[in-house]
Amino acid sequence: MTAPTLPGYMAEVYAEWPIGRGYVNAGTRLSVRQHNSPRLAVRWLRDAARHLADHIDPAPGSLRAIGPPRAFRPVPPSGPNTAVHLRSWADSERAATLALEALETRAPFRAAFPEDGFTFVLSIWLCTVSAEGPPAEATAQCVGTLAAPLYADAH
Repeated sequence: MTAPTLPGYMAEVYAEWPIGRGYVNAGTRLSVRQHNSPRLAVRWLRDAARHLADHIDPAPGSLRAIGPPRAFRPVPPSGPNTAVHLRSWADSERAATLALEALETRAPFRAAFPEDGFTFVLSIWLCTVSAEGPPAEATAQCVGTLAAPLYADAH
């Protein structure tokens, strides 16, 4: 007899970059969390986007802005300002609504933010979790994997 399962949502912050001639991407998971509802997953992803933005571009005078000389560099006016875009996405009710609408149709959600040779990816996808224990990544059966994500942009 198999254990009963419940619907769940995996929310992830991922960084990826092209390797070789750019036909394949490599990457690393920066943060991941499983949730019982799409609303909680979107809320967590918005907080994670703010947290990432604070690490990329700390506010002047904050403890994160303290570092060795030349540890931080100004963003060129013509270049991407990823931290600003992450904060804007995290504070946008419209972006949260679009993510929830995608998840309500069982479609995965993905938002990408380019930065100097790599891309930060925020994503949420549907998975199932065992009803016999606490939700954990190890017990998740997800619709998509990090090696071959099956989610698409929800713009």
